[in-house]
Amino acid sequence: MENLVSVLIPCYNGEKFLERFFRCLFEQSYKYLEIIFVNDGSKDRSEILAKKYGKQLEKKGITFTYIYQENNGAASAINTALKYVNGEYIMLYDVDDIIFPDAIKEKVTFLQSNKDYDMVRNNGYIVNNNNLDEVLQLFSENDYEKNNEYIFEDLILGKTNNWPASFMIRSGALFKHIKNKEIYISQFGQNLQVMLPVAYFGKSGYIDKPLMKYIRHANSHSDFSNKEKRLKLMNGYEENRVEIIKQLNIPEEEKEKYFKEIAILYYRIRMQIAYQTKDIELFKQEYEKLIKSGANNKQDKELYYRTKSNVYDKFYSLSHRIVNKLKRGIHK
Repeated sequence: MENLVSVLIPCYNGEKFLERFFRCLFEQSYKYLEIIFVNDGSKDRSEILAKKYGKQLEKKGITFTYIYQENNGAASAINTALKYVNGEYIMLYDVDDIIFPDAIKEKVTFLQSNKDYDMVRNNGYIVNNNNLDEVLQLFSENDYEKNNEYIFEDLILGKTNNWPASFMIRSGALFKHIKNKEIYISQFGQNLQVMLPVAYFGKSGYIDKPLMKYIRHANSHSDFSNKEKRLKLMNGYEENRVEIIKQLNIPEEEKEKYFKEIAILYYRIRMQIAYQTKDIELFKQEYEKLIKSGANNKQDKELYYRTKSNVYDKFYSLSHRIVNKLKRGIHK
């Protein structure tokens, strides 16, 4: 349906966020919406609240579809929601994040005015759940990231953000490149599954205006304080990227190129984790993989020596502090 926005919402035990979440929807300046809310097996009062607020949305002329499924993760919930999409545009929205009143309108306006773009993203604020008013950083401050229209490689290599609610796509562009309106189901994300098929085949625009707050939770799976947890998360992110690319209808030689780039990226990420947690065996294992790939560089070699030798590590850190101090003195 022309100009209709389908907002896809996965929810698992989101009771404590739902009042604020629905308030964001009520306050949207753009009203031609269908809300597709998938309760992913919640054990709290999410169903009661969703149905209550859903009726209020319907009174405002906004279509509200409620779906219950057994718990299977956010990607599975998005997969379910995609079968119900009627809109020309699709936006994903996590219940714990905050979108500003013009968040949907701004993206719709861009896509209406730029027919040759299949996706648009917007800037936003990153905040902690314990202080929603303290801005930690913007999503994007780099001009290249904002101006780049072909973001496929940046997405797979983690060089640009993919926060839910920060992007909107043309549903036709997505459904043209995935089978049976289904994305790859992973416990390690759902946004890339929606974005990558669109980003590979089409252009992406950027609205350099903060239109939302992405909220970090210290107790979520994004908490990097535990080595095993970090490794599991990174391995999941790597597998997710590989599996999405496998399903894309692109030349095999390109797939192999991307598989290699992704592998190299995650060798280095696991090396960093190993270095930070003083796991010498893990570091050697990943460093050897990097050497075999032919991608090791000077920085990798320095990190290798720092890991092997405590004395070298202290010397390296000290020399860098001295160099940085001298640089600061030069620029005073």
